[in-house]
Amino acid sequence: MRLKIRPMPTIYHFKGFIRDVKYKAYLAEPLLVYSFPEFDINVARPFGLLDLGTGQIGYSKWVSPKRTRTYPFERLYNIYNSPMRMTVIPIMKDEGFDGDLDRIQYSTISWMNLLNVYIVLGYYVDAKKNLSLSQRHREKLTGQKLDSAPVHSQMLEIAGYKQSALHWNRSLIEDRFVSVYQQALDAYESISRTTGVRVHNRSSQLGYLGKLMQDFQMFKDMSLRGSRGAALRETRTAHGLEYLADGSKATFEIENYLGGVYYLTADEIIQEEGKFVIQEEGKFVIQEEGKFVIQESKNATLGFLPSLPDIKDGLFKLILFSNLDYLTLDNKRIEFKARLKLTGVGVHGTLRLPTEERPIRNFLDANLSRINKRVPSVIERLNLEAANNRNLEVEIGGNA
Repeated sequence: MRLKIRPMPTIYHFKGFIRDVKYKAYLAEPLLVYSFPEFDINVARPFGLLDLGTGQIGYSKWVSPKRTRTYPFERLYNIYNSPMRMTVIPIMKDEGFDGDLDRIQYSTISWMNLLNVYIVLGYYVDAKKNLSLSQRHREKLTGQKLDSAPVHSQMLEIAGYKQSALHWNRSLIEDRFVSVYQQALDAYESISRTTGVRVHNRSSQLGYLGKLMQDFQMFKDMSLRGSRGAALRETRTAHGLEYLADGSKATFEIENYLGGVYYLTADEIIQEEGKFVIQEEGKFVIQEEGKFVIQESKNATLGFLPSLPDIKDGLFKLILFSNLDYLTLDNKRIEFKARLKLTGVGVHGTLRLPTEERPIRNFLDANLSRINKRVPSVIERLNLEAANNRNLEVEIGGNA
């Protein structure tokens, strides 16, 4: 479909509503099954299945509470087909005085609530000094390990929990957040004494914690405002490995049926030409503006396709967008769809999924000299993913 050429605002601000999330992941890796009594979060793979005797639960592990590090969404994607899902998130990660200090944000909790993922709050109790750094950055830690006992205990509680992830996550924050955070601070003081590496100031962190946890509502409001600010900042940043040539960026204010609000971003918003019939306040209305495409882009700077972790990260972000009940712009409902755009080096032609077998075969034949053995399988599974999940499509083409 030809794209409409017209002046576009720098950033769109959308509002939407989501009632339920249904999604089937076709690129998910086979999951290794662990017997729960012998399970150790520091030794196990970053994602897998826990066998509790009465059933299995998918788990994943975050290295840092910051979502932009180490593909936590790719790990969640890999367990998304599990009927019950939990994810272990360190409440904070202090990399030492010369390193980063990351703390869990309420927006992360919101994502997990919306996707019905149970949170396990962890904290690091062991680390070693990073000896490979220069004198300018000698106050840094590496090889951090979680306290496995509280992780194991929370997992066992979740296994017998009868309510939704939303209820679990809410009670976890209200009842245990402060004590777990203080345990994390105590652990880092011990790590600092053992390694000789300075960590970030405890009193300033306690001040942060005091302001944050006056009550749960303040925690939510402060973090959501921060997340909205981060979303706005992200829309102004073009990352080097992204291919952002198609459209504008956007922020999304998404509300669910429980009244929770989620601030999200997308790489690009594209407006396609055409007339669309949408339902608004019980009436069918012809929309002249065309359809908006919410696009996440992943680019390979050397290969034919981006890496599988990159592809899964993009797909996971689109789960929410593809499941939106409706979306508005300037208080008017719009027609929309979610698209994952994959670009690579030397790709001939463009393939839009879902489609029939013949276009896929023609596309692969046209790029026979560029593809390796994994590409046909990846494209076949991407086609299944786009065909079996509503409002989702995948586009594969060359980069500029």
